[in-house]
Amino acid sequence: MKCRGLAVLVLLAAPAVRADDFVPEPAPAHGLPFTVHAAAFVGDGLRFNDPYRLATVLGASAEEVSRTASYVDLAAGVTLGDPRAFQNGFSLHLSIAAEGIQQTILAPSYVLYRRFRDVAAYGRVATPIVCTPDVTWGVEGALGGIWFVRAGLGLTAELVGDLFYGAGTREVSAAAYPVLSAQIGIALAYEVIP
Repeated sequence: MKCRGLAVLVLLAAPAVRADDFVPEPAPAHGLPFTVHAAAFVGDGLRFNDPYRLATVLGASAEEVSRTASYVDLAAGVTLGDPRAFQNGFSLHLSIAAEGIQQTILAPSYVLYRRFRDVAAYGRVATPIVCTPDVTWGVEGALGGIWFVRAGLGLTAELVGDLFYGAGTREVSAAAYPVLSAQIGIALAYEVIP
């Protein structure tokens, strides 16, 4: 009996709580914002220091500048961080020659990406691995930009510089082959903000 009376007293003394008095606290943000990227490019380039291999010679002799095979480049990656600031991430590029000797190159890359409303700019550094016809590797640097025609769909262009190590010649036991390429394509970006 005393307990009932005490409960009634507590209920009467407690201030009335209305539904609009209850404002839930925002749920804490879980996870880091990130952006998923995908792109498809077509490209072509100039190969330096490549005697006797390519048919399209642009210089005075085969020992000068030659045109590379045109190629298709498929890319996918992710960048982490606030989409309104610089994002760091990685991407994987798969390049396949579209003419001449079948050549496949896989390029895991570090990416620095920044979007500004309808345009984005990025740079990447990679270690390209030539998988076919002969296995070798190199170093790569690229600068690119995207113009977003829709929220996540854009037109992209990239300038790529490579230095590949390959089979030697009679004059050089281990030759280095510089390549400068340009590629254009379509890019997709999907931002996830937890």
